[in-house]
Amino acid sequence: MKPKNGAKVLIMSPDRILLFHRDSIPTITSPDCWQLVGGGIEKGETPEEGLIREVKEEVCFDLKKFDFIKKVVGQLGEQKWFYVAFVDKSDETKFKLGPDEGQEIGWFTIDEALAINLTSGTRILLSEYRDLVEEMMRTKSVPSIEKISLIPDKLKTLFETGE
Repeated sequence: MKPKNGAKVLIMSPDRILLFHRDSIPTITSPDCWQLVGGGIEKGETPEEGLIREVKEEVCFDLKKFDFIKKVVGQLGEQKWFYVAFVDKSDETKFKLGPDEGQEIGWFTIDEALAINLTSGTRILLSEYRDLVEEMMRTKSVPSIEKISLIPDKLKTLFETGE
């Protein structure tokens, strides 16, 4: 079976990031861990269409504005797209856990996020690229391509969950 392509988004308010708490079902990858919002791209969808659908399903939010950060190829040859979206502090309350989706969602500072059970890719992003994430939060803008190119393909672990 061919691995599924996927798309994830780092959704940021001025001082917090949105995370999705995966189900605690032992048969899924990274059960009971927190991760970025997003998942698999369905047949016939573009990465952007898949991302918009996944955000709507997981956190009941109509994502209209987001920026592409990086595309990586996973260990099994699947393609993974990574995006970032900025929302105002007042928008945080507009995000709700979707029906039949995970355990909960939450807004966290980076320090708070690093203290909980994260998927390995999310932990790498928030620890090894903390300065870059904080710069994006502060400026509400995507960094220069030179800074993005410093992010290695090991970010493919952001998508280790397959969905």
